[in-house]
Amino acid sequence: MIMNKSDFFRFERKNDDFPFYSELQSPSLNLKSSLILLIAVAVGFALFLIGFGGPVQPFMNVIFPLAAVIFVARSQWTSLFRKLVAKDILLILGTYIVNLIVTLAAGSIISKLFDVSANPVGEGFNGNFADAIPTFLKMIPMLFGEELITILPFLVILAFGVKKLKLSRKSAIILAWVVASIIFGAYHLPTYNWNIIQAIVGIGIARVVLLYPYLKTKNIWTSFIVHVMNDWTIFGLTFWASTR
Repeated sequence: MIMNKSDFFRFERKNDDFPFYSELQSPSLNLKSSLILLIAVAVGFALFLIGFGGPVQPFMNVIFPLAAVIFVARSQWTSLFRKLVAKDILLILGTYIVNLIVTLAAGSIISKLFDVSANPVGEGFNGNFADAIPTFLKMIPMLFGEELITILPFLVILAFGVKKLKLSRKSAIILAWVVASIIFGAYHLPTYNWNIIQAIVGIGIARVVLLYPYLKTKNIWTSFIVHVMNDWTIFGLTFWASTR
């Protein structure tokens, strides 16, 4: 499949592409390598969910998925990570603002229409800043892991869409974008007492926005930074409320 400019969305940077999905790339995901990635994502998430690992529990979603990428892609595993450039600053700030607005708006609307559950992290704040610091620090590996367990399924679905479903690159991106966002929302079902509307719709909508920096740059660092800024802001406000 030979790519040309018409295969890219206007918002994408045309000098780069997603890894692993095209036959023109090495490695290119097949059934075996796709299953390895998805199983690693599932194992990492399951271990994180049950609290396995004690002090390294926040890293469960990092260790297994990243190890799988290294195993599958060998020296090309670094294609998930690109150098940040100056123009990424505006992208990160802009996405952060939009994502924060969407997150708060979706949360407000859903809470007015449905019964919702509070995030246990926020409920754990007691107004003591020193006690809150470890919580915010643990978010860093946890959120990086969330990026991995969202973007790896995105790439698997993208490859499946292009190779097996014979979709155009743009159509496969839209499919992967939507499904990966739903998967991300589903990850939060246990957090919100299996509230489908709150997790899959509310969190899933926010994830659609949060995936945008990666889609534009193909650099996991951009979406990760926005994710940290977003969650630190939301939980920062929750902490501030606990001091009142």
